[in-house]
Amino acid sequence: MKQKNIFSRFMAVTTDLVITLIPLLVWDLIIFIILAGFLPATVMTFLDDTIRYIIFASFVITNPFITYVYGKTLGQTVYDIRILNTSNKKASSAQRMLREMLGGLAFLGCFYIYHGIGIPIYIMLNLIVILLDKYGRGIVDFICRTKPISIAAVAEKAEDLKKKAEDEEKEELPVLERGKSFYHYDLHAHSKYSIYGMDTVEEIFQKASALGIQVLSITDRFSVKANFEAEVLSKPYGISYIPGIEMDCEYKGYPLTILGYGIDYKDPLFVEMGNEHLRLQRKASAERIEKFKEVSGIDMNLSRLVNQTTSGIVTPEMLINEVLKNPLYEDVEFLKPYREDEENAFQHLYTDYFAPKKECYVEAPLMTLQSVLETIKATKGISILAYPKKSCGDDVELLKEILSQGVEGMEIFSAYHEEEDIRRYLKVARDCACFVSCGSDYYGDNGLMIQLGDSKAESKYEKLLAILINRCLTKSETKVSEKG
Repeated sequence: MKQKNIFSRFMAVTTDLVITLIPLLVWDLIIFIILAGFLPATVMTFLDDTIRYIIFASFVITNPFITYVYGKTLGQTVYDIRILNTSNKKASSAQRMLREMLGGLAFLGCFYIYHGIGIPIYIMLNLIVILLDKYGRGIVDFICRTKPISIAAVAEKAEDLKKKAEDEEKEELPVLERGKSFYHYDLHAHSKYSIYGMDTVEEIFQKASALGIQVLSITDRFSVKANFEAEVLSKPYGISYIPGIEMDCEYKGYPLTILGYGIDYKDPLFVEMGNEHLRLQRKASAERIEKFKEVSGIDMNLSRLVNQTTSGIVTPEMLINEVLKNPLYEDVEFLKPYREDEENAFQHLYTDYFAPKKECYVEAPLMTLQSVLETIKATKGISILAYPKKSCGDDVELLKEILSQGVEGMEIFSAYHEEEDIRRYLKVARDCACFVSCGSDYYGDNGLMIQLGDSKAESKYEKLLAILINRCLTKSETKVSEKG
């Protein structure tokens, strides 16, 4: 793939080189005129010097001028080359023009210093740099902080990914059965970037493809990392993707979970917020372990526990699994009563010490609802209240009050809702004129028995769900076109 990219770029540069040498055609034409006797031979001396200076000027003016007028050189247009900056966004006009100008100056500099041999030396040196750099950047690209890519090569890579996905699906993927509550939209799934998530982003896409899911959103808790991978995988797997995130917050003491859809996940706000969340959760992890040590006398190695996680967060579940399954703690007196009922040991230990208001319970501070909504709005996203049953129960007035704070919709169709809940929330959605969403809250095969697509949505609500989905997909396409 890299070789194909380099070949396209070589042909584009060759085309642009021919453009800069157009003055030679003028020189040839005048030579014919002189040979035909229409001009005296003495014109040759003046002509040679003039054309030489025009060619020199052409090397540093022609292609930058074409780039200024059309946004690309002729060679880049013909061979579908796109110039990006180091952030993988379209390079600015100034960057593209400077790149062409410096390229011309490099050719001239080598010619002046080393004469005829200078150009081949520069070409070979530039080729070595391109081959050694993992992004295939040349000397001038390092100076201008740019990166040329062949769109054709990228498209071919996407086709290869698609073919690979299809082959894996045929050969390796199990036949997944759709549950009774399966629906072909799932806007609430978690990858390994969530604390309890078990699947990689590609594993989620493989399962979604096998199930026939058409629209997907991965909403990891306080993390946007999955979105970078998901947007690349969506095309080869043929699944429409909506960038997402999940954030916990509180409103008047009520814990809420807010989903953000169609967000600009590259916004630095999410990096800052994610780092703060990790800092608070890691601090809570250390406090949790210390409290458990005080009541149980078990001195666990915090560093070793942290190294077993991808996030550095030690949850109560991880801590309990550690003390019950690690042979090091097999003879600990504190654990013996729990080991007598091995089947329920985990649940009893959690209930006795880690449940809210118990001795080892530690709660990291939550963001306010308004701060979460402001973050989603600032990144051009749509805010949705996840599984309102968990936060509001049957309290319709509380739900309406939360929606009035700026929450734009509800996840009415959820694995946690019964038919009665769905009917109640649909009435609230009509009264408040808000978006309606569906999601499984899938974390992987972690014992919760929730499968991708199991949201209890039904085809009769297709048009209602399509309002949010079409809005999110339109927002995502608009952001791509703005950046492109």
